[in-house]
Amino acid sequence: MEQFFQFATEHYILSTLWVIVFVMLVMDIVKKRFSSVQPLKPQEAVIKVNRGGVFVDIRSEDDFAKGNITGSKHLPMEKVRAGDFKTLEKFKDAPIVTVCNYGNTARAAATALAKAGFSQVYVLQGGLQAWQGASLPVSKAPEKQQKKKK
Repeated sequence: MEQFFQFATEHYILSTLWVIVFVMLVMDIVKKRFSSVQPLKPQEAVIKVNRGGVFVDIRSEDDFAKGNITGSKHLPMEKVRAGDFKTLEKFKDAPIVTVCNYGNTARAAATALAKAGFSQVYVLQGGLQAWQGASLPVSKAPEKQQKKKK
């Protein structure tokens, strides 16, 4: 133990950095554990949606048209930032699973939904990439619709 304190006093900058990194890791773990938004693996998300929930895809309209989870609702991130959740009002008490490409942006959308009073909000862990990796169904807009948007 004496060597530890000797090292810490001789290398105070390095020791301080280690303490900062440790505190940040602990804060991240605590934040995720007590967050109102929980991540779901693709199979868990299917169970939630089968019990009356809905997938909410927050990607751009072009990305949504190229491929989306069958039956998902499209709510662009611009509407999320504006707090425009009119299309989801009937799902206020139902499970909502937010989806983006990799699962990172969806967390911000899920947090906004939870703050707006939606009671069961989740994030698809790994996003659409994880969904496709699990060989689950993806729908694409018909060619005519894709060409109209260009």
